[in-house]
Amino acid sequence: MRTLPAVLVAAHVVLIGYAYDQLARTRSVPPAPAVPSVPSVPTKSLDSLSLAELEALARVEDSLVLAVQEDSANVDAMTELAHLYMLHGSFDHAVGPLARALELQPGRDDLWYELLLALKLSKLDEQHVDLAQLAREFAEMAAMVGHGC
Repeated sequence: MRTLPAVLVAAHVVLIGYAYDQLARTRSVPPAPAVPSVPSVPTKSLDSLSLAELEALARVEDSLVLAVQEDSANVDAMTELAHLYMLHGSFDHAVGPLARALELQPGRDDLWYELLLALKLSKLDEQHVDLAQLAREFAEMAAMVGHGC
């Protein structure tokens, strides 16, 4: 009986993977335009980064937020920003950019998958989350960057 939850989780992961694989095969996503080159960022947890690595991470984050500020429909920059957050374990921060990207391109299955993953890993899937509100907050935050806020 103790292995039942683990079996259910494993079955859930397999089912989601299979469904995503089937959706990815039947729907083609047009190639995305190139995102400005982002310098290499270390993939360690934020607590273990040196000051120089944290500064490099902040510069990359700022450049992606600036790309969103310059073009509020830049889904690729939003996606890269979400990837950056998830790479360093800030799964709750990744939800806003992904929710906003999905408002702009709701047909992108890859974004839906990443949003579900971010919600699961941040444990936001266990509570009521207003994705539209998180998307608005991200858009407002991106608009305020560089304006003394």
